[in-house]
This record gives sequence, C-alpha cells and structure tokens, in this order.
Amino acid sequence: MTDHAPVPPSRPSVRALLLSRPSTRGRWAPALRGGLAFLLPALTLYGLGFERNAVLAALGSFALMYGERRPYRIRWRVNLTTGLLLVASAALFGALGSWLGPGGSTAREMTMVGALAALTAVSVFGVNTLRLGPPGPFFLVLVGGVAVVVCRAGGSPATVALCTAAGAAAAFIVSMSPGLWRPHGPEIAATETALAEGERFLADNREPSRRHSVAASTLNAWSVLHDAAQIDGDLAHRLWLTHHRVHGAEAGALMAPLPRPSIVHRLRFGARLDSHATVTATRATVATLLAGGVSVLAGLGRPDWAIMGAVLVLQLGPDRVRGAVRGVHRVLGTLGGLAIFAVLHTLDLHVAALIVVLAVLNIMIELTVTTNYALAVTFITPLALLMGAPTQPLGEQMLSRVIETLLGVAFAVATMWLLFPRIHRSTLRSADEAARAACSDVLNRASTDVPASASMRVSRRDLQWQLLEAELAATDSANDEPAWAYRYWPAHAAVRSVGYDTLGACWRAGPDTLIGETIRADLADRVTASRTIGLTPPPTERGPGQAG
Repeated sequence: MTDHAPVPPSRPSVRALLLSRPSTRGRWAPALRGGLAFLLPALTLYGLGFERNAVLAALGSFALMYGERRPYRIRWRVNLTTGLLLVASAALFGALGSWLGPGGSTAREMTMVGALAALTAVSVFGVNTLRLGPPGPFFLVLVGGVAVVVCRAGGSPATVALCTAAGAAAAFIVSMSPGLWRPHGPEIAATETALAEGERFLADNREPSRRHSVAASTLNAWSVLHDAAQIDGDLAHRLWLTHHRVHGAEAGALMAPLPRPSIVHRLRFGARLDSHATVTATRATVATLLAGGVSVLAGLGRPDWAIMGAVLVLQLGPDRVRGAVRGVHRVLGTLGGLAIFAVLHTLDLHVAALIVVLAVLNIMIELTVTTNYALAVTFITPLALLMGAPTQPLGEQMLSRVIETLLGVAFAVATMWLLFPRIHRSTLRSADEAARAACSDVLNRASTDVPASASMRVSRRDLQWQLLEAELAATDSANDEPAWAYRYWPAHAAVRSVGYDTLGACWRAGPDTLIGETIRADLADRVTASRTIGLTPPPTERGPGQAG
C-alpha cells in the first residue's frame, strides 16, 4: 500500500495515442469470421441475380462484431437483436432515402439529418448506459446513412433491407459456429483475464490505483459466467479463490455476485442529466445536427458522411485528449481510405472480385476497430463508399468527403470543449454520491442480512456497478481538467476506498455470517466522512495529476 496523498493519473501522451500500434492478438479468428459473414451472403445474392446490390450484405454482417466475447448461451440473442436493429435501420432509412429522392429540397434533406441525429441520440445513449463498449453505435448509424444514399439514387428499400437481412443471417450462423468445437471459449477468456489482473494486483502489494481494473475484469468475468450458466464449475472456483485472495479473505463457500443489472436497471442508472451516457449522447446529437446541417447548406452531397465523422469521434464519450486524437485518426484514416477507394474505383472491378475485396476490408476492420481508429477508418471508408451509389466524378467525391470529414470532426471536438465544458465535475460528484448511497445501502442491509442473501447480493452488485461508473467519470475528469481533478481526488479516493473495503468486508465475513457491528460502524463513519472532504489547495508546483 502507498502512504502518499492520492493523486489522479497523468494525462495520456498525445504522441503515444496517435502512434499506438494496433494489436491483433486474439483478433484473427473473429476477423476471419467477419470476412466470411459478408462473403457467403454476398456471393449467394450475386448468384441469385442481385448484381452489385449483393455488396449491401455487408450492412448486416456488422452484427457479428456485437456478439463476439459473449457466451454462446446468450450470443444468439445478441446477434439476433443486433441483426434486427441493423435491418430496421436499413429499411427505415432506405424508405427515407426514397422519399427524399436525388433532388430533394433543403427541408427534406434537413429532415434526413434530423432522423440520423435522432438515431445517434438513441443509440449513443443506449450503448453507453448499457456499457456495451466497442464497436459502439457507429455501425448502426453507418447502415442508416448508406441506406439513405443507395435509395436516394434509385435503389429499392426492400432490396436494401433484404440484402442487410442476408448479411445478418450469415453473421448469426458464422458467429455461433465456433461453439461447436470450443463451447466455453468466451468464459475461459474472461476468467483468465480476471485472474491475471488479480495476480498483478497482489504482486503490486494491492496498489489502490489498480483496484478499478481488478474490479472491472472480475465483474465482467462473473457476468460472463452467469451468462454461460457456469457459476459453480471449475472456472468459477478459480475466480472465487483469487477473489478471496484479493480481498484478504479466507476461502469459504462459493458466493458469486449476481449477473449484470437488467437493461431497465442500467437505463435508470444512466438517466441523470449529468451522467456519462446523457452527456455523451447530447454532445453527439448536437455535433451531428451541426455537421449534417452545414453539409446540406453547403451542398456537399453526403451529409451522412459528416454525421458519421462526428459519431465516430464521440460515440463512447472519450475525454478531450482521446477525443482529439480520435478526430485526427478519423481524418488520417479517411485520407488513407479515399486513396484505396480511388484505386478500386479506377480498376472498376467485376462484382465478384469486388465482393472478395470487400470481404478483405471487413477482415481488416474487425482486426483494428478496437485498437486503432486510424487504421479501422482506413478500411471502413472504401467499404462505405463502395456500397453507395455515387453520382459525382471521382475528384469531386473525394474532395467533398474530405471536407465533410473535417466538418464532422471539427464539430465533434468543439462540442467536447464548448458544450458543458465543466460538466465532468458534476458527473464525477454525482457518480461518487451514487456510490456512497450504494455503500450505505449495503451497510444498512448488512445489519440483518448475510452477504449471500438475495437482497445483499443485489446491493453488492449495485455498489460495484456504481464504483465502476465513478471511476470512469474520475478518469475523464483527470484528463479533461487535471488541475481540478488533482484538488478533488482525495474526495473521490475516499469514496473508492470505502466502497471496495465494504465489498471486501462482505467477502471476509463469508456467505452466511453477518458483518461485525464494529466493522459496519467504522465503514459507515468513513462514508459520512467522505462527504466532508473538500477540494485540496492547489499544489505549489506541478503535481502528478497535471502532467500534460
């Protein structure tokens, strides 16, 4: 344990973020599945006479990305739900594109921008409040944008929806197929990750700053084991032993936490006006409205492209440093992707050859989408453009796409700095207060309920969930405003400490024993004391939390 005053982490290096090397470790198998999920339906559709429309199967094949790392017992539901959402987006926005037509009025084009902004608002809020993580809501917006473009140029909404459905169906089959020969792969991977984090925590003398990564990976592993109905097997036993060691508890009866909260419960968590999910959705919606509106008024031809630029930067609510780097990645990736598009456009490949090329692009997207945005966008750009029906000459297309990308990125970065510029303070304070309330709830119930009781398991899970939310808000604050975070950090550290110590007390008590009254009273006093910790005076010299 360290004895110095708690300080926030330093801002990440912009140079390191910009030049981060993508990791393909563990990504090749899902990437190849992603390519196959497009190739099979596209070639089938081509053989059935759909000609170039066959490439639209890519819109549905994106569903595969959302089911990866999920146990097969629930993966089918994730793939099915995502596939239906992608098909619905293709159908609705395809119909909107047909209504808009190739020469739609400014008012109609603004309606389309508003519709894409509404899709952005709902999907960004949903993904962030449910904590679904990468690949985020971007592909849902991408499908809507491409459907509009195709149907504005005369494509049939029914054809777009059918091709998207074919891709989604193939994604479902391909995603589920590994379960035939490695049925427990996802839960093994999640558990091994949690075990490794726990061992690093113990090797580092239980360094407090590492508690978040241990808690996040452990909670994810228990959730995955619950999803797989494997909470009483060998994997659960190994996780349980490490969990006890992390909390300094003697190994007793197995006491696994409850699975992740229900969707309704998580939506309630994110319903605050200053929550991470609400702020992220608001910024993304404003940026898409501005970027799309300016694109329409400037007559650039693809307002959806400007909108997608903004969504890609803001979709998961990055802090200002990572958001700015993501914006640079978007611009660089677009330039690289346009170069690939220009080559493919000039070659004018036969449809069958084009399908093979797009399958390769799908593989490259899957390999890079979670590790390097610049490379991912390099492959997303030609894929999205080749699915559309361009009417402009190549040079005009490329110039317009660059301008629209710059518009989307500029408005995205501007909203991070100018829209609610200090909201991170309120977000962190609210998250810490929610964690305090959850901690008090556990301690109040602990006077009469043992840790393994149904009510205590729910309360413990909710406390863990709120602590993770608070740590996310704290990290954003440390990067957005290092000086303020440095002064506030002792208050946040006190909440984090008493919260995890409360969870540790539950594990040390064991499943069927009440937490001692003295321990509960001490923890309750610490919860109360954490509310009185004010901002510390600014340091006389540059503190660790202020590193740029």
